[in-house]
Amino acid sequence: MKQKKAKQPGTVSRILAYAGKHKPFIYLSLFLSALSTIAMLIPYVTIFYVMRDIISAYAAGNDVNMQHMIFYGLVALGSAAAGFVLYFSALMCSHITAFNLMGNLTKRLTETFARLPVGWHTTHASGTTRKVFEKNVHSLEDLIAHMLPDVVQNIVSPIAILFLMLFFDWRFGLISLIPLVIAFVLQSVLMGMAAKSGFMQQYEDALEKMNNAGTEYIRGISVIKTFNQSVYRFKDFYTSIINYKDYVLAYSISWENGYSIFLALLKAGFVFLVPAAILLVGTIGSGASYVQFLYSFIFYLALSPVVYTMMIKIMYSSNLRVMGGDALTRIEAILNEKPAPEPAQSIMPKQFDIAFKDVVFSYETAESKLSNGRAASQADGAVHERSATHSDSASKSGNAQQSPERKNAINGITLTVPEHSLTALVGPSGGGKTTLVNLLGRFWELDSGAIEIGGVNITNIKTDDLMHVVSFVFQENKLFKETIFENIRYGKKSASREDVLAVLRTAECMDIIEKLPQGIDTVYGTKGTYLSGGEAQRLAIARALLQDAPIVVLDEATSFADAENEHKIKKTFSVLLKNKTVIMIAHRLSSVVNADAICVITDGTLAERGTHRELLAKNGVYASMWNNFQTGISWKLAAN
Repeated sequence: MKQKKAKQPGTVSRILAYAGKHKPFIYLSLFLSALSTIAMLIPYVTIFYVMRDIISAYAAGNDVNMQHMIFYGLVALGSAAAGFVLYFSALMCSHITAFNLMGNLTKRLTETFARLPVGWHTTHASGTTRKVFEKNVHSLEDLIAHMLPDVVQNIVSPIAILFLMLFFDWRFGLISLIPLVIAFVLQSVLMGMAAKSGFMQQYEDALEKMNNAGTEYIRGISVIKTFNQSVYRFKDFYTSIINYKDYVLAYSISWENGYSIFLALLKAGFVFLVPAAILLVGTIGSGASYVQFLYSFIFYLALSPVVYTMMIKIMYSSNLRVMGGDALTRIEAILNEKPAPEPAQSIMPKQFDIAFKDVVFSYETAESKLSNGRAASQADGAVHERSATHSDSASKSGNAQQSPERKNAINGITLTVPEHSLTALVGPSGGGKTTLVNLLGRFWELDSGAIEIGGVNITNIKTDDLMHVVSFVFQENKLFKETIFENIRYGKKSASREDVLAVLRTAECMDIIEKLPQGIDTVYGTKGTYLSGGEAQRLAIARALLQDAPIVVLDEATSFADAENEHKIKKTFSVLLKNKTVIMIAHRLSSVVNADAICVITDGTLAERGTHRELLAKNGVYASMWNNFQTGISWKLAAN
């Protein structure tokens, strides 16, 4: 016998699972909302009795009983006020749950982002991530804070209205239900068509593409304008906006007829009531029966707008539920991402030599692991573009074990870096240099092989501890919108003000600090306070100097520096690299001629290794690179 699949929890149940200890407030909100619905229907009941007394008195030629009128008025006013207070209280309770839910999800997402390896962040477009973090989380607030109280009203209102319709005059009640039933069936069909068409997912995908294009355009505006490519690059952004607009507009127009009929049915209850009244009026006698028929007919006409309001709320609640389900799916797609496995306890190395042992790595395999089996196409463009930019990933060789479609970025490299030595990695762009050092920081997980520090496999070192063992100075470093003091202290959060000032002096950065308005208390990025690429790099090196990690990785650390900044950076290196194990990636071969070992990385493999003299004597890849480098210098001199 086939086992029945476990019933999956509904959207609301899944969302409320993140509400924590504030979840009971939503149940109180639902109860108060139900009471408010009943209270707000009482004025319509009093309308019936007011009309009954007035019409009956007029028909009998008597005066209207004003005491009854005042009583009905007070009941209507009191019940309306009570309904308002109850509904307000229901919204207060639901907002308590919603805001705490948003806080919990935001914390969970932040913690997840922090735990995920750097590789995950390089393969997921920042516009998509930001949209999930902001828009999707906020949409859940609307769902919990507003939709759930309305859902209770949508359940209680039809029951109460059905009771009222059948209680006062069952004939008019059944007639009033005709447009309601037709509208409800039409709404169900329309919502079913929307669900089958996958509109919400396509809508969110189109929105994400537009956010991505906008984010990339704004971030790259300086480069775009420098090379006079504003029109061409804006075209991508513009195209994403137009595609989004065209899709939403076409979909909205497709609802034009169905939605118009839906609204017409709700607003035109009298279309059914008036002909019915004409037919029924001939079946009644005169006198009291006629009077009762009249005020019943007027009452049902007055009740029609309530039905309209109720159905509109039901429709929007259904839409919010669909949006909430899609938003939660996108949020949980991130929350369910698995960070790199961490050991229960770190085994800290006693020595700081590095051993790469038959390391094999491919970005395709890593992306598949990070996506937990989800379709890689969601971030395909960002994966290949950004991985090539940040990770030096383009690899052009493979091994016998890999599929023809997949090429390894690192293809069986075995390399030892002695403690307290300077090892330079050189080679063509895309050869795998940056990828190799990124694997040392566990930005990605290896396909096979091992990386050891002091004989300890890096998988046996917690990531937080590993980042205190290995310090990275990247080609492009980020300064946060905080004070310079806090920016430097990222290298060591326990550092005092005196420690930061001391390391800035050692890194020869005081000339930068002195020109800032508030010195190290200046907030970077405010009121036009920005630094050149070389100056920002010098502060980043000061941050690494403060961290004082035993292993230092330099990835083209002087590439953005002018001659003056490069001179000061190299002077700082004499302090930063003292008694350290250093791996330096360099394209300027003149900066590595004194390295203890030079490793030529090409096509993901270790092509050559030796000192500058040894490699020149081999007359191999490095010698060819050196000759090209010297030729380039000669060409520049000749040109001058």
